[in-house]
Amino acid sequence: MTTWNDRLKIAMKKRGLIAADITRKVGLSGAAVKKWIDGVTLQPKYDDVIRVASYLQVRPEWLMQGQGEMELASSSCVELELLDMKASCGPGNLIFEDYPAIKKILVTSEWFRRNFAFYNSKTIKMVMADGDSMSPEIEDGDVVFVDISDNINFRDGIYLLLVDGEVFIKRIQRMVGRKIALVSTNKAYRDIELSTDGQIEIKVLGRVVKNMKLRDL
Repeated sequence: MTTWNDRLKIAMKKRGLIAADITRKVGLSGAAVKKWIDGVTLQPKYDDVIRVASYLQVRPEWLMQGQGEMELASSSCVELELLDMKASCGPGNLIFEDYPAIKKILVTSEWFRRNFAFYNSKTIKMVMADGDSMSPEIEDGDVVFVDISDNINFRDGIYLLLVDGEVFIKRIQRMVGRKIALVSTNKAYRDIELSTDGQIEIKVLGRVVKNMKLRDL
């Protein structure tokens, strides 16, 4: 009978991967991955198993228990798109007319439900944060998950916004009258006060619901 360590090596061989690939993509130490491969670690952490199974595109129950098929069925996966757009957490970046997906990431349905229990996968898009004005809430280079269906009104919260042709990630704070403030978490940056009925175009592209490092996907 094969162990989970044996099945890990089988999946790695089939995908043409080595231990360094697991270390880099899953975010574990080289020593930890070596213990997995050598059969030293018999009961890995649940979250680590989900992450490595997602990266290897195998079923977690097959990896851990040898149950069912190795390959993920399409119905067991959720595809998320990382858009070709950097959202400014600083002074703002000029944008392009289109936002093609530069990367499509396949995650397990279980991973998606665990992280986005109340959201529709079809309305969750990913962008890369650029700048430190939202630090420590959102760090430079973080993957930011945006619910593009939540784009109707100016409500309090952190949003992806289009402001006069530039894309920002900022906290919206409603003010007296038809005004809003775009607030940075990093107090080294000043708030930006805008009139919602002025000449500057302000469009809410979606609400920020989560952020994480790319290696954590």
